[in-house]
Amino acid sequence: SGEDIDAEFTQTYTKVVGVCCEKCQAKITGDVAGNMAKIAEVKAIHVNTKCPVSGKAVDAETTVDFKGAKVGVCCEKCQANFDVEKHGAKVVMDNPGNDKCVFSGKAIDTEANAVVSIKVGVCCGKCAKKFAEAPEKAMAKVEFSKAG
Repeated sequence: SGEDIDAEFTQTYTKVVGVCCEKCQAKITGDVAGNMAKIAEVKAIHVNTKCPVSGKAVDAETTVDFKGAKVGVCCEKCQANFDVEKHGAKVVMDNPGNDKCVFSGKAIDTEANAVVSIKVGVCCGKCAKKFAEAPEKAMAKVEFSKAG
């Protein structure tokens, strides 16, 4: 909206990006703002392969929000029962939304995934809701600054 940021409504954007090697991993995590275009190329999907509630494989269509990421769960029951305090530590962000490195184009190394997490300031609850509903669209509008 162009309004001043209100810290009360800070949002978190998290995505798992597959890269081919530790060098590319360091490159993307070392300059998230400078690599936002590359990060945005990765489709937003659930960030995990195992349900943090049951331990079963996730259903890609059934997710919960956790730290700005879509976390896959195995069923609607686990979706309803997901508790951040109880299950948050069991979320393993191991599912990149890409199969080719965003820098080299080579196949990704699953051991070198980069988990990118960015705090984004918004001005109000209305904008926070818009961000939560369409984070990819919102991230396209983010202006990064060097300020703390």
